[in-house]
Amino acid sequence: MSKVLLVGCGHMGSALLSAWIDLKSYTFTVVDPFNYDELKKKYNKKKVKFLNKTPNQIQINRFDIIIFAVKPQIAKKVVSEYHNFKFKKNSVIGSIIAGKKISFFKNNINNSSQIVRIMPNMPALINEGVSCLVSNKNFTRKNKKRIDDLFVLVGKTIWFQNETQIDKATAISGSGPGYVFTIIDAFEKASQQIGFSKKISREMVLSTILGSAKLMEKIKKNPNDLANLIAVRGGTTEAGIKVLKKSNPSKIMYNTFLAAFKKASKLGKN
Repeated sequence: MSKVLLVGCGHMGSALLSAWIDLKSYTFTVVDPFNYDELKKKYNKKKVKFLNKTPNQIQINRFDIIIFAVKPQIAKKVVSEYHNFKFKKNSVIGSIIAGKKISFFKNNINNSSQIVRIMPNMPALINEGVSCLVSNKNFTRKNKKRIDDLFVLVGKTIWFQNETQIDKATAISGSGPGYVFTIIDAFEKASQQIGFSKKISREMVLSTILGSAKLMEKIKKNPNDLANLIAVRGGTTEAGIKVLKKSNPSKIMYNTFLAAFKKASKLGKN
């Protein structure tokens, strides 16, 4: 039986807890002084323990996995409260805090040994997310499997070899849903300007985007090849794509990813 401590339980922490809560081989304790009352009410019939303050040394010794799920702005304050604890042998320190590197935990938790950074994204709320992970070098295979078993429940898992990759992934898969929602918003507003209602616009746009993604996943062709299949010479799609390409969407997305990557790197230095 693996015992997990979840430090912080906001939107993402709650999504993870909801996906994990019925696992028979794990038990869960949550420490969150800000959402303590709300969380106790929400999960009152589930086998989860809630704490409204940092556990003590005796309590810490019970946990096999400790996952920090707080905002980057308060990360140092929260993590420093675990600075001098002695942890259970072979225990894992995990983090879903954007930008905070493995070295941040090494520097702020004296007895941390096996550390893993995880970057899940928003679709984890419906178990359709992508979680990108990277660990320090002495992370055991057993612990890698334990962590993977948890995060595969909220979607796909992708393990990286170095932290630069996970900072880049933060800019793509981590922030990506935000870009997609922004694009969907543009689709909807443009379709409304053409003359459709909000309701019909939403239905058309979501169905088109979901169907296109599923088609691409199923037939495994490059997106450009699929676009060319639709954009027959002299047709409507060709006319629209010509206008779209004048804006250089590849460059726009590159600059978008780059800005997010720089921010992730900056957060890691604080």
